[in-house]
Amino acid sequence: MLAYGALCRGLLSGRMTVDTTFGADDLRASDPKFRRPRFDQYVRATKELEAMARIRYDKPVLALAIRWVLDSGPTIALWGARRPEQLDGVDEACGWHLSDADMADIDDLLQKNILDPVGPEFMAPRARE
Repeated sequence: MLAYGALCRGLLSGRMTVDTTFGADDLRASDPKFRRPRFDQYVRATKELEAMARIRYDKPVLALAIRWVLDSGPTIALWGARRPEQLDGVDEACGWHLSDADMADIDDLLQKNILDPVGPEFMAPRARE
């Protein structure tokens, strides 16, 4: 599988907050995932994923996101970076794996926080059918 946008247009960088806004020329301004109230749900989920990544693995949330994509099956994860500092932490996705329990915990966390998911992507829980 080829996973494009593994960091969800920057949402999983850990840099966005509920106060983040997007200009009219920003592609995210027209993306339903980045419109309120849904955006607030995604930011809340990201903050919880960030805590999980730090507490359980001592990794940044972007490493957790990339690892989730890679551990979901035979996958190549693609994401875009416009500046070198956007690559900070990417290497931390290598050399470890998420347990089945952690994969289930991530799905539970997403279901709890994201009431109206847009997907199918990292932040659209698999259990929703």
